[in-house]
Parts: sequence; C-alpha cells; structure tokens
Amino acid sequence: MKLGSRSANGPGATRGTSAVGPGAQARVLSRRQLRYTDGADASRDRPAHVRAGSGCAFVDVPGVGRRLAVVQDDARFIALVDAHGNRVECLDLPAGKGGVRQFDKLRGNKMDKLDLEAVCALTVDGSPALLAIGSGSAAPREVLVLTRFTKDGPVVEELPAHALFARLHAARAFAGSELNVEGMALIDEAHGGAHGGTLRLFNRGNGAADADGPAVDATCDLPLRALFAHLRDPLTHAAPAPTNVVEHQLGAVDGTRLTFTDATATPHGLLFLAAAEASPNAIDDGEVKGTAVGLLRPDGSRVLVPLLDERGRPLTDKVEGIALDPAQPGKAYLVVDKDDPGAPAELLVVALPPLW
Repeated sequence: MKLGSRSANGPGATRGTSAVGPGAQARVLSRRQLRYTDGADASRDRPAHVRAGSGCAFVDVPGVGRRLAVVQDDARFIALVDAHGNRVECLDLPAGKGGVRQFDKLRGNKMDKLDLEAVCALTVDGSPALLAIGSGSAAPREVLVLTRFTKDGPVVEELPAHALFARLHAARAFAGSELNVEGMALIDEAHGGAHGGTLRLFNRGNGAADADGPAVDATCDLPLRALFAHLRDPLTHAAPAPTNVVEHQLGAVDGTRLTFTDATATPHGLLFLAAAEASPNAIDDGEVKGTAVGLLRPDGSRVLVPLLDERGRPLTDKVEGIALDPAQPGKAYLVVDKDDPGAPAELLVVALPPLW
C-alpha cells in the first residue's frame, strides 16, 4: 500500500510516513453477533438485533459500568454492549415521523435516516456523554445527537446542524466531491467536554467525482467550545469553520481505494479504520475488497497495516467502528455493518501489531 498525505493549508506539503515492519498485520481473534438481550420490541420499532452497526466508543454509564456504545446508521438506537460479557442493552433515540426508528429500502424510507456514522465519548456538565454525528451526505443526515448519562438516567438531544454542515460542504479540501463524515475523535482530551478540546472529523472519500474534482479522504478540526455554543444557540453563535484540513492517500486494494470508516483517540495518536469498498457514491453500498487499520501520529507520520480474518485471509467485512479498551491496549473492538437490515451487526476483537 502506498502511503502519502498532504496538507490543504499549504499546496504540496507532504506529511511523513513510516512502517511498523515487514509483514505487520492486525488479525481477528473472535467475533460475535450483536443481539439485544431483551429481544425485539414492536412498540418501540426495535428489531431483535443491532443493525447497520457503525461508530463505537467506550463510555462509563453511572450505576452500570463501562459499556461499548454502538451507533447504527439506519436505526434510531444506541446499543450498549458489555464487551466482556453477554448483555446488549438498548438506548432509544427520538423516533422519526409516525414513531418509526428503522430506515431502509424495504420500508422505502432509507433517505430519511439520520445516518449516524461516528461517536465519541466526552464529559458534558460533569456527566459522561456521547456525541454522535450524521454523515452529512443528505439533508436529514446533517445532525448531531448528544446523550448525557446523568444520575437520573440518560438525556438524549437531537441537534440539527445544517449551518455546520454547510460549512463542511463548502470546505472543498475536506469534503471533496461528496461529503461523507465517517469518523470523529476528541483530541486535546485533557481539556475535553463542552468547555474545551477539539473534534477531529474524518471524511470518507468513497463518493463519485464531479466536475470540480474527485472524492477525498481528509481530516479537519472543529473547536468543541464553539461547536456547542452554536448547537445551543445557533442564532447568536455562528457555526465554527473547519480548520487544519489534511488530505490523506491511504492506498488501494485490487484497484479500489482504501477510505476512512472510523477513528478513535489514543495516547499515541488517532487510530483509524479504512475499507476498500467499490461503492458508486457516498450513499449506495458496494463490495468490500479489503480493510486496514492505521495510526495518525501527533508528528504527522502515519502507519497502516492490513486487517486479516480468523483464518489469516484479508478481512472483507465492512468494518465501520473502532474502539480501544484501556484495560487491553493491544486489542481493538471493531463493529461490522452487514449491509442487510435482517442481519445482526458483529463485534470483532482484533489483535493489533505494535503501532506505537
């Protein structure tokens, strides 16, 4: 895989790359289907399984413990997974029109989904919280969802963010031909929460080219304080502009480009996922030819290694979420989107090579 990146703040500026050693790879150790412990609930329009699993993040839920939160791009639920046990709980997000919480082609409402693709943990008003973001690939997907885990229970807010996404669309160096936000990570974590810190967004360059250029894989930064001020009072506070835009070339598998699918912060840099999916645009799915995991280091250098399945073959599952358990830094948890509303999302445990 050829590696390379360039900063949009300076034409032709090149970031360094490095390797972890010949033959380095990440390998699947185990997998499990994600099914809700309490089964389906028609009154809440909830299926028996987690569907279209996407971004994930560990969060400490008061009175419950640490859980892996999994957002779903075509269902208005957050799954709370006991990564070391068997329980999978469900947190309802606000229902759509008519009480609907599932969206797909079979129902004829795919374009109405929130398309939540990324989530990160943070602290808001002293409580552990999750911030999820839509892809921005269509108007209903220009949204953020904030969930605060208070002592009285979870508080969920759906926050329309059309002005913010308009700025992301306008930042051509970040959005390319089609905006498709697939990853989000909180950096400057020591100053995180609603009172400071920075969100780094990852655009997935799997869209179709247009007359002005191709789709791009890129990252940008948003100041968290300004973002929350805008979301709370959009008439008084303007949406923050994306800064520190960097385009990334991640290589290809059998002629199909590797593109970002998720990211998470670590003490050593930003761990990210990439998939080589032969999709025609940012909305429709395609065949996955290969996957990879990598690290963006604070100095701008990057490492990238292939993902292998349990048998040592290239992993061709569409991995869309990645999280690290601080208790097991050499292992990552990956979420697989099966691209089938009737099939449960899967949780993979992956052994990582020494990326840092």
